[in-house]
Amino acid sequence: MNSTPLNPATDVLASDVARQEVLSALNELLEAERAGARVAMETGREITAPEVAALVEDIHRDEVRWCSLLMRTIKSFGATPSSATGAFWGKAMEIPDVDERLKFLNRGQAWVVRKLEALIPRIEVPAAREDLKAMLQAHRHNIDRVESRFASQPSIDSPRTTEEPPPSDASALVAYILRRFHEVHRRQLPELIQLANKVETVHAEHPSAPRGLTVLLEQMHSELLDHMAKEEGVLFPMLARGGSSFVTHPICVMMSEHEEHGRRVAQLMAMTCQSTPPEDACRTWVQLCSATRQFADDLQQHIRLENEVLFPQFDPSLAHVQGSDSR
Repeated sequence: MNSTPLNPATDVLASDVARQEVLSALNELLEAERAGARVAMETGREITAPEVAALVEDIHRDEVRWCSLLMRTIKSFGATPSSATGAFWGKAMEIPDVDERLKFLNRGQAWVVRKLEALIPRIEVPAAREDLKAMLQAHRHNIDRVESRFASQPSIDSPRTTEEPPPSDASALVAYILRRFHEVHRRQLPELIQLANKVETVHAEHPSAPRGLTVLLEQMHSELLDHMAKEEGVLFPMLARGGSSFVTHPICVMMSEHEEHGRRVAQLMAMTCQSTPPEDACRTWVQLCSATRQFADDLQQHIRLENEVLFPQFDPSLAHVQGSDSR
């Protein structure tokens, strides 16, 4: 059997190139961690609030720890660690507002997460790989802590209090739908888009990253805003006045759009693995999945209430349609 002969010189060259790429990435991380340590140290001196000061001190301690780890790792590969400090330090310290600087520091931590996710699979030494995984998890944890510091508004995935049952009167039911669903969707989708964009950006190299989720949510946001505007501007005023002989057509249009919303929800759930985060997901990713499930449940409940309760009051034939469509 014929086989292509090995070329030792080519193998050595390829191995050397890969080694240099890994060392370059490690030194880049070292310079970034050194910059982050300086930012945290100098920012901590400006903070008087005890809780925030403790948070920044923890970040500083971690950054110093990872600098030491990276230097040991680089030396273990027979190379000399860089002594430079990354440009991130200067850029961060140009930000006068401490809160804004902390947010900038957090974006730097997210950059490190992306670099580590790309680098770790290339590390063949088990001990070094485990050290870098620990570094990755620590950065994710610190990102979550800083995000919690600025999470002043209630989470969109917070458990709901016991809800009032929807009224049966058509006019009251329209008001209920506007308050319970239209207002809620207008808050949910922008926050979901922000969470999805953050997860896709920070975890771009993760095998389970929900690629394309931000685009899908933006599309759903646009479509749902257009749909709700039609209901609020045309259909609901007609229903509030008791309906008319012309009401069936706009109802059928809305029901057709409901079917499209249902297909979008199916896409959304498939793209997020049925709103299930991976085992190593950060807090933001977990929140994204929880909020996605809440939005999907709300939208489906919204559609059912209109299709099965509100609309049949003005066109009784729709009740038969819903019954024939049930599974």
